[in-house]
Amino acid sequence: MTNGSFEEYPLMDATDHEILMHREAHFGGQFSVMIDYYKGEGKGIQPDFSLARVEELAALETHLKLDLAAQYLDVSEAEKIGESRTAYKALRSVYEVKKPRTIHPRLIADLILAEDLDAEEEIKAIVAEKGAIVPSLIELLKSEHFYDPLFPGYGQAPTLAVKCLELIGDKRAIIALFEAFGQGDFFEDEQIIKALQAIGEPAKQFLLKVVQGYPLNEDNERAAIALIQFKDDPEVAATCFKLLKDPEVQKDPCLPTYLVLACEGLKEKLLREEFVALSKQESLPRPLREDIKAVIHAWKEF
Repeated sequence: MTNGSFEEYPLMDATDHEILMHREAHFGGQFSVMIDYYKGEGKGIQPDFSLARVEELAALETHLKLDLAAQYLDVSEAEKIGESRTAYKALRSVYEVKKPRTIHPRLIADLILAEDLDAEEEIKAIVAEKGAIVPSLIELLKSEHFYDPLFPGYGQAPTLAVKCLELIGDKRAIIALFEAFGQGDFFEDEQIIKALQAIGEPAKQFLLKVVQGYPLNEDNERAAIALIQFKDDPEVAATCFKLLKDPEVQKDPCLPTYLVLACEGLKEKLLREEFVALSKQESLPRPLREDIKAVIHAWKEF
């Protein structure tokens, strides 16, 4: 192999680009720093990046005496790296303020930059501020950048913010939590639902209003999923059952399944009898009838 020839060691894979961007954004453009971090299994390691491949790219860069990022990253990728570095600078500048008006910016920066996966100390400090810091947590939750693993916090900061909001339990966070639902992964959605459940009655009433909205859309589905955590509440179970009986709702490919699960909390004898009768309607899709029967079976076991 000669300098400028990559035929024996092609950089065609999109993952290689992501590795280079990750290096530029988080590790000062230094493979040595990135490799040490990955060997230490730091919080920000990306499961799609193998340490072996990172080391191979580092060896290639040394052999060619070229900056691979400068050679291969396009303008849009370079711009994104620049945005990430700007975000890092903004967070670090918080620590340079000698007499801050409030400690909230620093607490939020601590949370984002925390290398401890659970950030227990950082969360504890934030929760101690109670409702006063909720607007700052909501702002973090709404920031698209912090869902991106290329930015400070490696894409995990929103989940930590949700945990804080769960522990504080302030109803002002309801809409922001609902809007964040579905933006991240399954684990994050699970945390959001727990946070809504922790807020309690105000969150329940919000979700009931959304799940009954027409025309049907993704919001109905997300609200129904969240309401499963409130299934033991008679109002929730009755409302979801009422929706489930709507022929228009029954045509939806996903919503009925979540409504069925929320119906497990039906307590009144008449409602349960209607629910059993629904399971026998041949007009319903077979999978949906089976879901209803599973809930009925759970009642018998209880």
